[in-house]
Amino acid sequence: MTRVSHRLRIRVAIGLAVVTVTATAFALSGSLGALPGIGGWLQSDAQPAEVWVCPMHPDVRSPQPGRCPQCGMALVLEEPEGASTAHTDAHGAHALAASPPVPAATAPETEPDARAPVTLDGRRQQLMGVRTVPVVRRALTPGVRAAGLVVADETRQTDVTLKVDGWIERLYVNYTGRAVRRGEPLFALYSPEMVAAQEEYLLAIQARAQTSSSQVAEARAIADRLVEAARARLRAWDLPDAHVDALERGGTLARTIEFPSPAAGVVIEKMAVEGMRVMAGQTLFRLLDVSRVWVEADVYEGELALLTTGTEAAVRIEAFPAERFTARLAFVSPVVDPATRTVRARFELPNPGGRLRPGMFASVEVTAPAHDALTIPSDALIDTGRRKIVFVSEGDGYYTPRDVHIGPRVDGHVEILDGLREGERVASAALFFLDSESQLRAALEGYNPTLGEPAGGAAAVAGLQIELTTEPSPPRAGMTAFLVSVRDAAGEPVTDAEVSVMLFMPPMPSMNMPAMRSEGTLSNAGAGRYRGTVDVLMSGRWDATVTVSRGGARIGTRQLTMVAR
Repeated sequence: MTRVSHRLRIRVAIGLAVVTVTATAFALSGSLGALPGIGGWLQSDAQPAEVWVCPMHPDVRSPQPGRCPQCGMALVLEEPEGASTAHTDAHGAHALAASPPVPAATAPETEPDARAPVTLDGRRQQLMGVRTVPVVRRALTPGVRAAGLVVADETRQTDVTLKVDGWIERLYVNYTGRAVRRGEPLFALYSPEMVAAQEEYLLAIQARAQTSSSQVAEARAIADRLVEAARARLRAWDLPDAHVDALERGGTLARTIEFPSPAAGVVIEKMAVEGMRVMAGQTLFRLLDVSRVWVEADVYEGELALLTTGTEAAVRIEAFPAERFTARLAFVSPVVDPATRTVRARFELPNPGGRLRPGMFASVEVTAPAHDALTIPSDALIDTGRRKIVFVSEGDGYYTPRDVHIGPRVDGHVEILDGLREGERVASAALFFLDSESQLRAALEGYNPTLGEPAGGAAAVAGLQIELTTEPSPPRAGMTAFLVSVRDAAGEPVTDAEVSVMLFMPPMPSMNMPAMRSEGTLSNAGAGRYRGTVDVLMSGRWDATVTVSRGGARIGTRQLTMVAR
């Protein structure tokens, strides 16, 4: 109980900073401090125990400095969580309290697929192979090219059927693929019903002959009507007129009747067999007139605006590569195929001699009327799927990414509907390098394409002369004075500009070093000279970009390389 009471009294004295304590507690403090348990407890209340850990193996912990037994690395002091920054050093002197920890800077967020302007000096442009071309107007003749297939003209198919029962006693056309002429006999049919109908027709003819001399007009009229009715019955069964006429002239009953082909064409299906019994309504042959065929092609929905019914198209058949056929667009399907996003277009093509056969491969090209358009080469456009981007050259190696709206692509050129003006120059080579560096700079700098660019685009001043010097030269790491001289094409000083300098060092992954950036705004020192200081963060090679603006609009820029000592 005595030791417990003394312990409580000492803790109260320490917590309240009481200078005077009772004599008994003061006398016992030395003995209590000498005890191992109590002394350690007192020290832990006043100062946290130090713990040394291995950076590579956090499970290795030690109360004193040393080396890791697993990897041999020197142990480092672990900062106690929640401990005060003020501590007592080995000599008992109190160090100054460290400033509160500064939260880590949050990397600026960039928009998805963001790109930043890129500045390249002449040497880097030459090494990368950057070339520029102007935006020009030219006559564009857009067209549609599609793969197609020769198919049968459905309007030229004929089915040969019967309207009476019977038997095929003789078959004249006896294989599929045979070409037939219109009126050529196909088969000979025996039908008891047709034999009976012929007999009735002959009897009606005889009755009319007997009543022809009758004085009763009504009897003659009835006989005429009977003949016409019997003749109409034979025609309704598709009995050839020639056979009916011969029956009337000769009066000879025919046991079998030959049925001619109702159309010219090729037999594509044959169901008739000699000797078979046939029934009314049964199809015996299917004929196809191949003097005209169709070419069906699948056209993407984005090209539908170029298709007009009646437009002529050039067709090339794989079987006849040296020939070019002319077809006419006859039909465009009103339905889009949801799987391929294409529309079926049908072209009519004459086929004299039947050289074109259904099933042949074909290619179709439809040419639309020419129109004047603003164009750039197709290789100057970057299509990301979400955006259409070009890099506009604004002089002095400065390239700005710009979104454009495009029209059709024709013969290596693409129509620009919006986003560019005639005469502007765009990069047409080394776009991969430009785009990569643009995305890298956007990610590192948090570039927002809606900020920092004047509305409508800034026009660069032609022939602007920008010179950059440093004090000292070459520069040293730390705050360095930068001096920029700006003159126009005539050599006159530009005194009303705003000048800024941006230093950029790319990342070095092999050294585990991120990209660094430093910038500053220079003050007008008169006579076209601008002076200011920029922090050169470390020694090494830096890309320096000098930007000259007027009224918030950039009028010129220059990039150069400098090495800080």
